[in-house]
Amino acid sequence: MSSKRDRRITAGDRIIVVLYRCFSALLGLVSIRVVALFGRILGYLVWAIMPSRRRIVARNLRIVENPMLRGPQLRSMVRENIVRTCMNMACTFKTGMLTDAELKRAVTVVGADSFEEKASDGNSVIGCVPHAGNWEILARIRPYFPKVKRFGSMYRRLDNPALEQIVLEGRTRYGCEMFSNKKGLKEVFRLVSEGGMLGVLSDQFTQQGLFVPYFGKVTGTTPLPALIQKRSKGRARLYAVGNRTIGLGRWEADLGHEIPIPEGCSDLYTLTHAVNQALEETQRKSILDGFWMHHRWKPTQRFAPESEAEQIAIIQQHAKLPFRIIICVPEEFEEALLVIPMMRRVKACRPDMQLTVLCPQEQKNFWKTQEYITYTVTTDEASSPIEQLEADELYKDGPYDYLFMLSDNRKVFNNLGKLMPMYISGPGASPLARKFRTRTVPPVGQAPRHKSEIYQDIADRHIGGERMDYAAPTQGNLTNTGLYIAPFSTLGSADSWPLDKWEQLLALLPEQPELLALEADRTKAEEMAEKLGIAACLVQPEEVPQMLGAQCRLYAVDGLLPQLAALAGCPCHVLMASRLAAVYSPLGAGHHVVCNHTPCHPCYRNECDQDHPCTAGVTPQELLG
Repeated sequence: MSSKRDRRITAGDRIIVVLYRCFSALLGLVSIRVVALFGRILGYLVWAIMPSRRRIVARNLRIVENPMLRGPQLRSMVRENIVRTCMNMACTFKTGMLTDAELKRAVTVVGADSFEEKASDGNSVIGCVPHAGNWEILARIRPYFPKVKRFGSMYRRLDNPALEQIVLEGRTRYGCEMFSNKKGLKEVFRLVSEGGMLGVLSDQFTQQGLFVPYFGKVTGTTPLPALIQKRSKGRARLYAVGNRTIGLGRWEADLGHEIPIPEGCSDLYTLTHAVNQALEETQRKSILDGFWMHHRWKPTQRFAPESEAEQIAIIQQHAKLPFRIIICVPEEFEEALLVIPMMRRVKACRPDMQLTVLCPQEQKNFWKTQEYITYTVTTDEASSPIEQLEADELYKDGPYDYLFMLSDNRKVFNNLGKLMPMYISGPGASPLARKFRTRTVPPVGQAPRHKSEIYQDIADRHIGGERMDYAAPTQGNLTNTGLYIAPFSTLGSADSWPLDKWEQLLALLPEQPELLALEADRTKAEEMAEKLGIAACLVQPEEVPQMLGAQCRLYAVDGLLPQLAALAGCPCHVLMASRLAAVYSPLGAGHHVVCNHTPCHPCYRNECDQDHPCTAGVTPQELLG
């Protein structure tokens, strides 16, 4: 099968060529200032009718200028950037038609002498060009450098082969050689070895490139300039090329900024970082000339490439804005805890990672105690999630990048739509899955798997590395050696055990336990403790992992408490009634799970509707194991 560049010219291609020729003929009748004016008018139209582009520009401007930009100031900058970008793009069509006299009136070149000097005597200059201003003028300034042997530029081929030939002829008419990366880099390396100038659009996003800080936020960046410089064996100099608008139909090309390279440095990552720093400096002189209408810092499915220690050091030193992930956890507390291994793994996958949890209010205090979580936002308070996420304390860290939607709450999901654009991922079983960019669907006919593994499957789609454990015994109470019973389930009365069974269990234990219960169950916990003749220990959910430890032991019915105890490495003996043990049993070592498998098990009910509950058939000896 032939590739796109070799495909035959179709009737549609020919129609596009005819329209392009007609458009070019019209452009030939007007001046560059008229084209620029038309471009600005078009820009106002684009700004008015394309809210998605406005959001992308706003996101980019917060990254490059100030993460706290908002309100009228941000809207004004977004409008001006879209208008200026449309003007510059319209003028790119006219630039190739300018006469030498018109070009001199439209383009001012600064720093040409230094640029030319370093490209003489067999040496070369690699011009690192950002997407800013009217970058087509750089293909027209060949006549400014008569002493330079060769003058070329990298470019991306058009999909239309007929139109590609016409555009290529226009770009090379004035002596600029054009090199497509689809043809490889052999001719590029030859130009550099013979001596000359080469322009490279160096701020392009690429998932296959290097993840380097750019304006203080890590993003995929092409290593092409660094690769060419490295292959030149020191004969090529890197220059940052500025390109900014200085009037209606007038631009300035600033060529006088050589990029300093540490002596003896040949590391592609360090060189690419130096290029990015230099491009930042040139673009800050006219930030609204940048082409910010595309997703420069876009997240993609695989957002955590492996990094060497030197790369991590650069990221830690120069990344000012984190890679921000929102994890909207399940509303059921017991299931939300099973996301923890995924969270830890995501947090550890790259040095600029920040996690924000969206959860019901009852979970908030627990997540605030977890060191891998930076912010906790609630889904059921008076202020909406979007209002909390855009409060100054959170807003200052810049735009959000990723959303893991692990909750089925449609209202919350719709509310988060105001944060777009974000990359959205989650389980394929979610009723919201059709709105996700990626979703994880388990194979058909697969045996039941633990819910924690399913959440780690989602992480597998986005990061590499080994899976993490749920339990963290070293974070529990290593000195406590007590025994505890937890007779009250957060799942409902279906997960309960008769009082006489608990009495029999106490008689079998080697020492007297304490009754462990949540503060919400204070009244019935104190009543039952009195009947059993033991002390009651009442806790908040966030206190359990710090109270219990690997030397403790908990006898409980299924629910929140055994999950929290397992988090600290506490061995749990758990009676499971309404849920399937293979999917929801406590994770870690030393646990013992008892299920009385009846025809109605698992029922996933809060209340049992049978005359003889399945838990009634479980003996204390079985729970002891």
